[in-house]
Amino acid sequence: MPDSTWIAGGNLEHAGPGRFDRALEWIKKNRETFIGSVVILLAAGVFAVYFFMHYRDTRDSAWKALFIAQQTGFGGNAAEAQKQLESVEASFAGTAAAAYAVMTRGDILFAQGKYKDAEAEYSKIASDKTLAPFAIYSLGKSKEADGDLPGAQAQYSDFLSKFPESFLAPEVHSSLARTQEMAGAKDLARGSYEKISLLYPDTPWAMEAKARLQPPAAPQKK
Repeated sequence: MPDSTWIAGGNLEHAGPGRFDRALEWIKKNRETFIGSVVILLAAGVFAVYFFMHYRDTRDSAWKALFIAQQTGFGGNAAEAQKQLESVEASFAGTAAAAYAVMTRGDILFAQGKYKDAEAEYSKIASDKTLAPFAIYSLGKSKEADGDLPGAQAQYSDFLSKFPESFLAPEVHSSLARTQEMAGAKDLARGSYEKISLLYPDTPWAMEAKARLQPPAAPQKK
């Protein structure tokens, strides 16, 4: 076994310079480089803190502005709400609140019966990572309300292909079946109702589907 008692005995000069000593030596030889690196790191840290604080303040302002606009709309002043929502979208384009402002604008237009205008708003956020399911389904409802049954069915089918596990899926299946039935595609509608019964048993959606699958009662003879 190697004899290490020489270290304990005070012969440290044989151990060579430590890491700290070597670091100090490097700093002495490269003083300007070291100081420049420290300054850059400090500046980066200050910028990061500033950016975080600024982003947080901007985000909070965006949600406050959105809330005020929504309350204005819910209070019955749709015209003023639309102006405020447009301002949120333009002023806070880099925040999630902007997409919600677009969604709210679409909902207000839908409630006013302006289905084509509502479609235009929903289309803007059909690829948004958070609101896409709601936007696509709302597109389908707008087209259905406007009498565009093929367009509505296309949107409902698109939703179900992209978000089959969404909590909205049973309702979308039901909407698809309804529009197929309204369009006279009875076989397609029957298949959709059967799928609802299979996928969502013991739910109100399944009960409604089973009711739609029942043949109409024969007229009673007098």
